[in-house]
Amino acid sequence: MNKRLMLSLAFAAGIGSMIGFFNPVPAQARIKLATLPDREAVVVRFDNPNVVMVEEERTISLQKGVNNVDFSWAGTQIDKGSIVFRPADAAAKVEILSTSYPPGEAALTWQISAAEAMSVKFRLSYLMANIQRETDYRMLVSKDEQTCSFKHYFKIRNWSGGRFATADFVTRDGKKFEKGLENGEAKRVLVNTWDKVKLTKEYVYDITRNGEGKVMTDYVLKNAKEIGLGAIPLEYGKVRIYQDDGNGTTAFTGEDWGRFTPIGDDMRLNIGIAQDIKIEMKKMVNDVQNRRGNVYDTDEVDEYEIKNFKDTDAVVTLVLRVDGEWEMKADTSGHESFERIDNETIKFKVKAPAKGTPVKLKFHYQKKNVW
Repeated sequence: MNKRLMLSLAFAAGIGSMIGFFNPVPAQARIKLATLPDREAVVVRFDNPNVVMVEEERTISLQKGVNNVDFSWAGTQIDKGSIVFRPADAAAKVEILSTSYPPGEAALTWQISAAEAMSVKFRLSYLMANIQRETDYRMLVSKDEQTCSFKHYFKIRNWSGGRFATADFVTRDGKKFEKGLENGEAKRVLVNTWDKVKLTKEYVYDITRNGEGKVMTDYVLKNAKEIGLGAIPLEYGKVRIYQDDGNGTTAFTGEDWGRFTPIGDDMRLNIGIAQDIKIEMKKMVNDVQNRRGNVYDTDEVDEYEIKNFKDTDAVVTLVLRVDGEWEMKADTSGHESFERIDNETIKFKVKAPAKGTPVKLKFHYQKKNVW
């Protein structure tokens, strides 16, 4: 770290009085030592999205009586209110008597009482800001688009003012990697690899997502063990997508931001607009019924014509939304299946024949109590 750990050893003459044990030692008694105790272990944990927890161990030689230990963090982004200092062995015959903060300094002083002269291992932990972290992924899709290799990377940037000659960095999912990290330095490490992950390719029409008439091409990964994932929640991060071209090389397909995906949920990654699938919507019926003053019902029929110009059949998902209170009528037709997502959203799956043969989805619904 860009800080110094200084030992000032104060020995109380004789047995020492209660005043000598509990009054802070005057500032002039603080003496820097030429040789500082080495840090024997450092762990940096990334459990919180805004700060990291740093825990270090040092062995300190104490004299019998009262010792002063000074800790300085000038120039680093340590939260002084989070600093905890304690013996690594709870049974050690030492006692931390007091903590004081010298005025005008980024430092504090512990008074430690030792029953006898000894070397004691202490743990020092604190929260530190400005160590940025990012998660990103690399996805290599097979030529037949049935499976993929999915790699998880972790990138850290150190703007804290501190330095780590060596440390164990621990990600939120418990992965540990040992690295040195200087102030201002950035490093990227591979922390997980999942091979032969089953992949689903979907064509999705959702006017609120991409505008009228556009069909998006998505890859969908279910974060579940049955497809090759499901070990950990997937952090939010950029996913760069490549595809095996079958000739021993790969082609860059696109990139998207993968949302935070708990175990059991889907990560949906868009790779662009499907240029060879077209959808046109027409309002066929829009009748007002059962008017009651300013309140009325409507009877509506929307027709969607889907044309698939690919050489093979495709299943197209239409995500449709109706505001307010409504119900779908039984003569809705042209779909293979549907799912009511919530009160305003319904998802239809439509099989679209190859080579431009049109297929139509008739969506018949009634809206209630429209103002």
